[in-house]
Amino acid sequence: MSRKIGRNEPCPCGSGKKYKRCCLKKKLSAGAEPRDDMPSIGILPILRIDQEFKDNPEKYIEHMSEYGYPLDKEKMDEYISESWGLKKVAGMSTENIIGKLKELNVHFSVDEFKKQAVDYKSSIQLAKDHYYTQDHHAKGLDDDFIALAIYELWKRILPEKLNIEKIDDEMQDGYTALEEERLEDCIEGWGRVWEMVKVIVPGHIDSISEADHYMGNTLTQHLYNWCQDLEMELYVAGVDDVSYFNKRIKYCSEFCRLFPESDERIMVNMLRAEAESYARSGDIETADKLFNDLINKYPDDVWGYVGWGDIYALKGLPDHKDHKKAEEIYQLGLEMCDDEDNVIRERLGYLKEGEQ
Repeated sequence: MSRKIGRNEPCPCGSGKKYKRCCLKKKLSAGAEPRDDMPSIGILPILRIDQEFKDNPEKYIEHMSEYGYPLDKEKMDEYISESWGLKKVAGMSTENIIGKLKELNVHFSVDEFKKQAVDYKSSIQLAKDHYYTQDHHAKGLDDDFIALAIYELWKRILPEKLNIEKIDDEMQDGYTALEEERLEDCIEGWGRVWEMVKVIVPGHIDSISEADHYMGNTLTQHLYNWCQDLEMELYVAGVDDVSYFNKRIKYCSEFCRLFPESDERIMVNMLRAEAESYARSGDIETADKLFNDLINKYPDDVWGYVGWGDIYALKGLPDHKDHKKAEEIYQLGLEMCDDEDNVIRERLGYLKEGEQ
């Protein structure tokens, strides 16, 4: 299976440039930017960060020391031992979890819990509304236990009922797989995430930013960023296995149908990825049609012209090399757009070099 392409390796498109200065730059420039208007960080992301610390305390001690903030290892070990975390609660029996809630003066009934969960799509929100509001005795290091308990009990008592935390679990498993260079596992897991997102986000929501706000601050990674990560990894996998370009087509098409009011940057990115994938799969006729539709819809966006020209200019695409047509498309882009980053001029330079 394909591995993740290094930033300094040759770009798989065949341009001869480093990946970071070619297709990676293209993807990032087209919209993979963090958003400033997303919900603030929530309980589950904080608990995940805390678990990472518990798993690798030496790493954090070393990191903080490098920045002039030495940590007391003895106190760190005491905190890890006495505090609650995702893995610690997951290792408890259901009976012991409910018993600990009772010890903290938190009433919990399985039957009541099932009734409460009917109206919820987040175990964390359910915990806030029905369990933190009780006259509980959770103080200090015990305060996290209530959220952790309800999060874990939902997985055990209602394993078939979808919630936002399940989406986050699968999403984070995918990022772990990606770090471990298990790209196939990452994409398979993220495919399940996409299916869950389609189910849990109401039909009236028509932009990915609105979907993020609907999720609240539960997700560790915003959908706005994750959805572009999935598109990018489908591209990386497709370089070695063309079947992934077919999956990329399906995904990008569904995204544009479900979230058509997403901001222009992400829409251009998805539409370009869909058209590019048809070219990579050998269907140049459909690719031409989709790129033409793209530049008609977003005539001022440089990346539509760049993507279209690239399918004729770059090496490695199946039987499409046509420098004359590529030049025509790039020149049209120069006429229609502000090429502030000189992206099109760079492409025209590659063409000229290739003719020499």
